Amino acid sequence: MAAQVAVDRHRVSAIIVTHDGQTWLPETVAALTSQSRPIDYVVAVDTDSQDSSLQLLKSARIPIINAARSCGFGEAVAMGVESLADTRGNTIEWIWLIHDDCAPAPTALEFLLSAIDDRPQVAMVGPKLLGWHDRTHLLEVGISIAGNGARWTGLEPLEYDQGQHDGVHDVLSVSTAGALIRRDIFEELGGFDKNLALFRDDVDFGWRARVAGHSVIAATSAIVFHAQASATERRTVDVEGAFLQRPLLLDRRNAAYVLLANSSWWMIPWLSIQLLSSAIARAIGYLLAKLPGYASDEFLAVLTLLIKPGPIFKARKDRKAHRFVSSRIVAEYIPPRWSQLRLSISRLSESLRSRFYPDSDGLTQSVLESVEDEDLLVPTKGVRWFNVFRKPEVLGFIFLAVITLIASRMRLGSLIGGALPASPSGARDLWRSYFESWHQVGMGSSHATPPWIALLAIGASLLFGKAPLLLTLFFLSAPLMMMWSILTLFRKLTQNAWISMPASFIYAISPVAIAAINSGRLATVVTLIVAPQIPILLTHWKKIDLHTWRQVFTLTLIFSLLYAFTLVVFLILCGVIGFALFGDYQEFSRGRDKPLFLERLSKRGVLLLTPFILNAPYSFEALITPSRFLSEPGLSLPGGGAHLVILGNPGGVGSLPWWLISPMLLILIIALFSSSSAKVIALYGTGFLSAAVVFSSISISTHGDSARVRVWTGTFLVGATIASSAAGVVILDRLRAVLVSSNVHFRHILAALLLVITALYSTLTLAWSVSAGATSPVQSSRSTVMPAFLSIEKDTKTLVLREVGSVDAKSIQYYISRGKDITLGEPDVAPPQTTQIAVAAQALIDGSGISSSKVFADFGIKYVFVKSPFDRNIIRTIDGLGGFTRTSATSAGVVWRVAGVTGRLILVSDDGGRELLETGEVGARTTVDHPGKILLTESFDRSWQVFQNGYLLDRLKSEEGLPLFTATESGEISLIHDGTIRRAWLSFEIIAWIFVLVLAAPAGRRKREISEKELA
Repeated sequence: MAAQVAVDRHRVSAIIVTHDGQTWLPETVAALTSQSRPIDYVVAVDTDSQDSSLQLLKSARIPIINAARSCGFGEAVAMGVESLADTRGNTIEWIWLIHDDCAPAPTALEFLLSAIDDRPQVAMVGPKLLGWHDRTHLLEVGISIAGNGARWTGLEPLEYDQGQHDGVHDVLSVSTAGALIRRDIFEELGGFDKNLALFRDDVDFGWRARVAGHSVIAATSAIVFHAQASATERRTVDVEGAFLQRPLLLDRRNAAYVLLANSSWWMIPWLSIQLLSSAIARAIGYLLAKLPGYASDEFLAVLTLLIKPGPIFKARKDRKAHRFVSSRIVAEYIPPRWSQLRLSISRLSESLRSRFYPDSDGLTQSVLESVEDEDLLVPTKGVRWFNVFRKPEVLGFIFLAVITLIASRMRLGSLIGGALPASPSGARDLWRSYFESWHQVGMGSSHATPPWIALLAIGASLLFGKAPLLLTLFFLSAPLMMMWSILTLFRKLTQNAWISMPASFIYAISPVAIAAINSGRLATVVTLIVAPQIPILLTHWKKIDLHTWRQVFTLTLIFSLLYAFTLVVFLILCGVIGFALFGDYQEFSRGRDKPLFLERLSKRGVLLLTPFILNAPYSFEALITPSRFLSEPGLSLPGGGAHLVILGNPGGVGSLPWWLISPMLLILIIALFSSSSAKVIALYGTGFLSAAVVFSSISISTHGDSARVRVWTGTFLVGATIASSAAGVVILDRLRAVLVSSNVHFRHILAALLLVITALYSTLTLAWSVSAGATSPVQSSRSTVMPAFLSIEKDTKTLVLREVGSVDAKSIQYYISRGKDITLGEPDVAPPQTTQIAVAAQALIDGSGISSSKVFADFGIKYVFVKSPFDRNIIRTIDGLGGFTRTSATSAGVVWRVAGVTGRLILVSDDGGRELLETGEVGARTTVDHPGKILLTESFDRSWQVFQNGYLLDRLKSEEGLPLFTATESGEISLIHDGTIRRAWLSFEIIAWIFVLVLAAPAGRRKREISEKELA
């Protein structure tokens, strides 16, 4: 009885604010009239609703106050409060704020009043908010605001209400939907801020109430169901300040306003930076989701406040008048950053889970329903964990991992050998190589760095800058990644794991896979891993019009990755698309469907050309140097001849011996006579194999090497191997049922023969891989070419001579070293060999090089190094020539010093005298004592510039083809290589990649496009 009297001394006036709320208003009004504790007075403030809201209110006999359509929520509430009668006696008057899209439970008001009965310091109490459609969806149990302006509830996404948050909690604030506020405190604090027409006015009021010495609580026993119509864009936002009726812009602006107006003054700079950086991050996310409107909202919301801070200064002044305690009192209610990070990660993982593993409708079942007629005490059947090893997938991966470790026992360290140059020391070297405009390799080069360097730099950065570790892990795990990639394809072709798994294993130990790994062919290994994903994504190649543009741009990213490693893929795609366009044209000739033909043409064109543009300028340079279309990263090594290639073996160092014949060709031949889809697959495979045979007969010179080598056809054979393996899977999957249901006949014999040949190949290949194959060219224990003592002088040019080839067919190779071994990426940007140096080096070898030392000096070559072992007669010949002084002879080799003035920057006087300038480093300064010609011993390039006393010197080309600058007076000079063009290309690449990434990314949905069920 005493409790009832205490409750009765409270007077509650409900204020309903309506704005086009006819969808929810009937239930709202019904909920108010059915309260277990009756409301003392109800008034509605309608903001010029354009639907039937007014008629609904009139029919319910609720007094109505009319307001302008642009009237904000706080202003409407103030109008409702002004209409109330004055409080009399000891009665405590409360205003109950009701949105037109919220419906209180019948006991909501009763429990709200019960929660504040013994808490006289409470100024504001709010209920537990649940979803309107899904009434088990927990929306809010009190609210706060994060440092980046995000609305903070502390709940998981779509959290299910199981009473886990029940109780009475002290909070920073509660939502105005169903909030009960003491009228005297509301009027004392001036009500809601007029600058917050909609959104975040609840947080602001709770914050102000807190610093005024009052408390705010959430009573979860009181329940209100809320549709959040404005926040979810279920209706237009017409309040003043809602630019273009954009609720997100208004919400973000008001969030920033609340933080800047209420926080301590010393926090303002940090909050401004945090708000702006968060807005930029969210804007980027919205752009990737193809929601530019939301992205602009993020920027405009913060910028409009920071550019015009007048309202914030006025708001801070007003709040100071009512502040009773320090603003720091709210610190315990502001979520820490780790909580925000944890919730963000949770939301991201939930989003990814729902995207990749969506729940199937109708497949979920209650535990009680599933055992309705069973005894719950009966133990369920246990699962033995070791049964997992009976699965062919697990067995296959474990077996391949063991074989790979044994075969790679000589590759557990920093790798070098074959086509793979020495690894750089860290990711910083890779980034520098990618960004710099001039490469210190050979006589110097301004060639564009291949994009795969940037990809390796990203990977090395993720491994804390350890580039050698990245390459080691990559080659070690490559067979497993190949097996996984092709297995995802084979699972689309057969449901029988005992067919798909062995086929995937054979793909991982195919001749091209083993040769690529053993010889360090980066591009071929990447293609072996990535290529099986293309037919999975490109399911309608002939009818490419069935693919959306987003799917097409997703495929362009995959092809861009392959283009980045080798432009051979561009040639392959040219041929495949050419045949496809021929078929499209024939279909067009029959049906005359021009729009369909143009759509297919445009999508195929985008697939071919967009990756080419994304890899600019490296890909564009291939148009000038066509040999790049047939080259791969690393050193130039010859591939095998046509007799090997036709059997699926690319040949070259590290490849399988000729007698280990893969069943690839046999499977293709059998598949060509098949009546299933294997025939079409085999036709593609035959095309790849034919192209490989044709190109294996071509020899090219590339990567700055004048010697011509046979083209490596590994990339072509990847396509043939995939097609052969896929055709074999299709044949076996179809043939299995036929063999089981029929008597023994020729099909049984052919199938057995094929299986025997495949098993024999697999057994012999594995035996060779763990024995002779383990001593492949790519190893971690191989010695470097350059001895350590020649690496002391940085960037010093050294002519290196060494014998290469087999014992029966040796040849002498030379190249110019810059004081170190050639590292990853340098062969790909190496300049062409200089004719004068080539002639002088040949003369040095055959003993006629009387003037070789002068030529070397003219080009800045300081040392000649002969790598052991080497022909002793040639060593004695060099000793006998003038202009070379032997400085060292060790087990590593012999070193001679070239006579004359050698260096990077040389001052040539009018009488021909030469003087080495103190430094030749780019950007460094040095002094010229007298007029003369400044010779730069680097390849000629228009970007070389020399400044003297602030003026740009004239640039000429010397007789040797080197940059020559004319200094007319003495003074300080600085050498510069202008990287403007390189920076422009880098900017273009970034913009182009972002553009394609946005087009390939899944499009986000505006809130108004999301169904009610999903929002609930």
